[in-house]
Amino acid sequence: MKNIEIDDELYHYIASRTQSIGESASDILRRLLRLPSSPQPFALVQQNVIDELKATSKPKAKPNEGVDTKEQHFQKIENVLVSEIFNQPSKGVVRFLTLLEALYQHNPNAFAKATEMVTGNSRTYFAKDEASLLAHGNSVKAKQIPSSPFWVVTNNNTNRKGLIVTNVMREMGLPKKLIKRVQGLFV
Repeated sequence: MKNIEIDDELYHYIASRTQSIGESASDILRRLLRLPSSPQPFALVQQNVIDELKATSKPKAKPNEGVDTKEQHFQKIENVLVSEIFNQPSKGVVRFLTLLEALYQHNPNAFAKATEMVTGNSRTYFAKDEASLLAHGNSVKAKQIPSSPFWVVTNNNTNRKGLIVTNVMREMGLPKKLIKRVQGLFV
C-alpha cells in the first residue's frame, strides 16, 4: 500500500464521507470514485476508459446540435493520461503500450493508417504480427498492443518511444496541445 500526502481540507472531506467505523480511506475513495470495492486484476487501461473511448469513436449525430465531438474524443484520451494506471511509476514500455492501446481504441482506422506512416530510417515500428517485426533485425523486441491486432517494437529508448507515439498522434490528426503534453511524458 502506498502513502500519499493530501492537504487538510481534502483529508477532512474524505473523513466526513465515512459511512462506518473502521472504513479505510481506500474504501471511502473507491466508493466516492465509484470503483469496485476490491482491486481488480491488472489491466493496462481500465475497462471503463476503453468503453468510453469506444463510445466516442462512433458519435451519434443529433440534428440541430453543433457540439464538436472531436473535443469529446480528445477529452477521453486526456482521461487516459490522468488515469491512475497510466501514472503509476512503472516502466516506460507500460505507458507506451497503454497510450497506443488508447489511441487504437479512439479510432482504429486512423490508427492503422498512422502506423503505416510512422517508420524509422531502416526500421519498421508497427506490424500486424510479431514475425514481421522480428524480421527487421537481430535485437528487435516486440509486444502486442493490448486490445488491438497490432504489434510494436518496444526496445527503443524512452525518447524514441515518445517520438513514435507523438508521430502516430500527429498522423491521426490529434491536437498539437495534446501531442505536446504526451511528448513531455516520454522525456
